[in-house]
Amino acid sequence: GLVDGGSGVDMATVLFEAAKEPAPTPGPEKAWVPAPTPTATQLLADALIERATVPAEAARGIRALTRHPRRVAGKLVDGGAAVGSALWATLRPAPPSPLNVRIGPHRRYTWVDADLREFKAIKDELGGTVNDVVLTAVALGLGRYLRRHGHPTEDVELRALVPVSVRADAEHGALGNRVAAMYAPLPVGLEDPEDAYRRVHEAMAGLKESGQAGGPQMNTQLGHLAPPTILTQASRVAARQRFFNVVVTNVPGPQFPLYIAGRRLLRLYPVVPLSLMQALGVAIMSYDGRLGFGLLGDFDALDDLDDLAEDLETSIAALAATAGVRPPTNGRGRARTARNRLRAASPA
Repeated sequence: GLVDGGSGVDMATVLFEAAKEPAPTPGPEKAWVPAPTPTATQLLADALIERATVPAEAARGIRALTRHPRRVAGKLVDGGAAVGSALWATLRPAPPSPLNVRIGPHRRYTWVDADLREFKAIKDELGGTVNDVVLTAVALGLGRYLRRHGHPTEDVELRALVPVSVRADAEHGALGNRVAAMYAPLPVGLEDPEDAYRRVHEAMAGLKESGQAGGPQMNTQLGHLAPPTILTQASRVAARQRFFNVVVTNVPGPQFPLYIAGRRLLRLYPVVPLSLMQALGVAIMSYDGRLGFGLLGDFDALDDLDDLAEDLETSIAALAATAGVRPPTNGRGRARTARNRLRAASPA
């Protein structure tokens, strides 16, 4: 199964070591014995118990309403506004684009390596967040790519699905996903880096104020109340609607070197899977002062994924120049030789 970015980072810190020579770990006090495989009857009983707990949780909510009506009312208002904001975004379909086509089973993958300090310097100069810089770089890169392929971009604004972790500090290491989502604009029609950045920054600030990320999270929680048949049909309808053009996920990773078997992990490039009618996925993760962009594309729809990576590099440089930030001394690039050996991949 898939895990959210926070869970993935937690998993990496468990699989890897923070020191080249890790301290010896004591053996288990007693041998681990796995639990027996559950029978069909046990699985059925567990499912019934899980379904029965949902009304119990609703009952607890009703009791909380009678004890703290003002507090609960405030949460309901905030939650309703979040759901309304998210639903309004989905009611307006994303614009058509060459990224939203039927995809096949084969994939291409490439990456861009950047300096996290450069992104922080850009956001310090222009105001905003590192995520604003990341989204603007992706928008500028996609705009260059589309124009180079003859696609008009004037007044075009694509829509990105941006997963947002809602995992609390106390939930680190806990099982399950804690993910909500926002729909962020990608102003591919704006060629000026500063104009594009202002558009992204203002839009993201407005989305955070509206609490849009809480809407999908609440909808997910309400989904547990719906029968499986309704959920199945709803998921099929959602998959065929063009709610967004591309997924762009940015996950903060550990800012210290990791080791495995005494070998240092030099770079980390993430992957976000493609969904129906989505030919491109962009995943970003910071690690040890670097920022890795992983671009996953459909093998047939994006046969020049390397060109998009170069456009992304050019856009990062343009943003840095606009902000008056000098390029990093340790370079910005993509380890071209190694990347080309992995440019095409297909399922085993």
